[in-house]
Amino acid sequence: MPDMKGIERVQRFRKSRRERGDKEVNVWIPGLLSTAIDQAVKSGRFKSREAVITHALEAMFAEKDWNVVT
Repeated sequence: MPDMKGIERVQRFRKSRRERGDKEVNVWIPGLLSTAIDQAVKSGRFKSREAVITHALEAMFAEKDWNVVT
């Protein structure tokens, strides 16, 4: 039997994230990156896998002055 309270909690969480403009995406990552992400969390540098990935994406894409070679 499904845990209805748990299901409702997840639905509320996802709804609140969508309302603040977040978007849920699923991606496949290479094993070496997965291991590195897990190690960053295990070492205490980051609180969660989500925090590691968000940090990396912000470092790459949130910069105003990109140094892009075309």
